[in-house]
Amino acid sequence: MVNSDNKQHQIEIERSILSNHFVKNHLLEKDISVEKNAIDNNRVINFIKPTEKLRPDVQRVIEFNAKNQFQNIPFIPGRQNERPINQNENSINFLSKLERIVHIDLKGAPPQPHYFKRFIPFIKQFGATGILLEYEDMFPFEGRLAEARHGNAYSADDVNMIKSLAKQNGLKIIPLVQTYGHLEWLLKVKSFAHLREVSDFPQVITPCLEESYQVIFEMLDQVIKYHSDVTEFHVGCDEVYYKLAHEKCASMPNSHDFSQVFIQHLVKIATYVRSKIPNVKVIFWDDMMHGIEEQTLMQFKRQIEKLELQPMMWGYMENVETYFQPDLYVKYGNVFGKIWIASAYKGASGELATITSIQHHYLNHVSWIGVMKEKVSNKILDFIGIAFTGWSRYDHFLTLCDILPQAIPSLVFNLQVMQYGPLDDKKKQEITKMLGCSGQIPWDGVVNYPVRCNFPGHEVYEAMLPLQSLLQALKSDMEFAEKYVSPMNLEYAYLHKKRTTEVLERVQYTYSSMVDFKDRFIEACNTMFWPDVANEWLLVYFIPHFDPLYNMIARVKNLSSQKVWSPRPLPIKLKQYPKYF
Repeated sequence: MVNSDNKQHQIEIERSILSNHFVKNHLLEKDISVEKNAIDNNRVINFIKPTEKLRPDVQRVIEFNAKNQFQNIPFIPGRQNERPINQNENSINFLSKLERIVHIDLKGAPPQPHYFKRFIPFIKQFGATGILLEYEDMFPFEGRLAEARHGNAYSADDVNMIKSLAKQNGLKIIPLVQTYGHLEWLLKVKSFAHLREVSDFPQVITPCLEESYQVIFEMLDQVIKYHSDVTEFHVGCDEVYYKLAHEKCASMPNSHDFSQVFIQHLVKIATYVRSKIPNVKVIFWDDMMHGIEEQTLMQFKRQIEKLELQPMMWGYMENVETYFQPDLYVKYGNVFGKIWIASAYKGASGELATITSIQHHYLNHVSWIGVMKEKVSNKILDFIGIAFTGWSRYDHFLTLCDILPQAIPSLVFNLQVMQYGPLDDKKKQEITKMLGCSGQIPWDGVVNYPVRCNFPGHEVYEAMLPLQSLLQALKSDMEFAEKYVSPMNLEYAYLHKKRTTEVLERVQYTYSSMVDFKDRFIEACNTMFWPDVANEWLLVYFIPHFDPLYNMIARVKNLSSQKVWSPRPLPIKLKQYPKYF
């Protein structure tokens, strides 16, 4: 039986969900040169009772007010002015000439192969012209490379199916193989550890060993075997954190000049790729070029033109137009003539992001449009296309950030932005309907409930939304419980039985709601992922909150038959801690 106080508590939970102010926090965009900018967005979700279906006639609204909730977190409100671009014919023609390439990052939460049967036709419908496919350890590597392969890696048949689906839908595939930085997936393995630039850190492969190139070429050979007909090939080369630190580097020519070594490395990789795929255009991430002088690049201009090297300039912030120095564009125009750009539709707003901030990514794309129009109109440089990046982890060792199905609305809205320019409310409503969504899709600050959609992966999208409301209810319950069931009470079996009963009655509703969330999330993830994805996501974002509640209830239940207690003082012994680690 639930007493009247507990019923009142459930009512208060419902009220808190209707009126509470949660956080949507935009941290200051950090001025960093080679790290993806991190904007920390707190999770935005809706609340669903464990056994009750949502009534379609009820809308629940959560407003966000970071200033009131978290006084110590820097807060920047979303931009009110979206700087509309003149929607004239020239503007539409300018956007229509761009390639629109959707990046799929398989190093985190890779979908099972059958998901591509729905996903590929879907992105074609919304204007994609290709896929930037970053396999990482999900490629079916053979030979010695198989040692580092993911346990759920795609098979040869899976890769051929993805290729076939892309071809049927008129989408090009651009394979992406990292060939300098971000080789954690390979260098973490003992067999390849000796190729690290710095022995303790498996991020960067050293260019100072010939064996490094043997391994890189072997990777390229195996991927090219399946993608020998591509017109572009991406060789990565971003975020080379460690430079010429290997002991063998001292005897290399130009060992004092990383700029020279980096360009020579890039030329060597591009030359090899083109020896396997004649006339292919070789794309690379641009960030390591930021600090290289134009005159140094000009020394390699003939090779750059011969190899058709094309930088992909990435920027995921809301203010691209003021983030990069103007002379960077001038340098790229003089050296390369035309470049790719890379925006983000997910995975660039915080390492622990769960709910994708459409507003942040939308402003990123609007900003890029302004940059491109200005550079083209002033004849500084031309643009080939845009890659909509969707990062699954910030690197191989870090946890999952916003997973693909959560970001599908962001991807679709921003594909449309890159065809039509900034979206008015009418266009946003049309896109929402095309996504099969009823209710207001979470955008920036206000979430309307219920939200039900019909895009590929909507099951996971919907299952994720309730978590933050549950965590707010849990926080309230645990604050109440800690008054009467403290760590001291639990460890030394010193419980106030009446108060303990009140605690159990109060938390049982939140407990059952959280168990239901977990079950729904796992069931939804099983529609498109292998089981490890739900397990990892829950371990990071759910279990640390749920376990204290579970452990408290289990301990209290275990002590429920206690009828006598020892006299004070309690035999409390504190753990001894070292002064330093």
